[in-house]
Amino acid sequence: MKTGILSLQGSFHEHAQSLKLIDKEFIFIKSSEDLSEVDSLILPGGESTAMLKIQKHNKLFIDLKKAIESGIPTLGTCAGLILLSNQTLLGINTLELLDCEVERNSYGRQNQSFEGLVTFETFTDMYCFIRAPKITSISGNTEVIAKLDEEIVGVKSNNIVGLTFHPELTNDNNYLNWLDDFILKGSHVRTL
Repeated sequence: MKTGILSLQGSFHEHAQSLKLIDKEFIFIKSSEDLSEVDSLILPGGESTAMLKIQKHNKLFIDLKKAIESGIPTLGTCAGLILLSNQTLLGINTLELLDCEVERNSYGRQNQSFEGLVTFETFTDMYCFIRAPKITSISGNTEVIAKLDEEIVGVKSNNIVGLTFHPELTNDNNYLNWLDDFILKGSHVRTL
């Protein structure tokens, strides 16, 4: 089976590069039919409102939600985290699968993007924050798995992980090892 990368818009090519580096097969998800070939998912960074508008009149997100609810390992970075969270954007509901709320573009505009030292699982490394959201609250069985100083920048609930940063832009060994484990083990990956 393969990892499906949502490819409506955003950094899907960068996530494909991460998967190439760990010898994982992948396909770009553009329609519901593509979901039949995957056993894990990545929802990339990009523009969350654009992604919601693109899919508004088709059933891709309905089927995407069913696939994630079936328990397949799912990673959302930046806009992907927003899509997974409990939000309403421009009157459109997100997937509402991750018990957290986020504030879009919380660190400012594109020119206010930065790199920061993130404690992620059992390692610490520098990661990129590009027009990044902030996680403003978590609830239910959502666990913290990454922090920037005292700020929550990564969460996990069962088979779903959401990150406010872009590890696919650095592809450090720590992240690649984590990604490989997550794709293989999903909900059984250790947490902080």
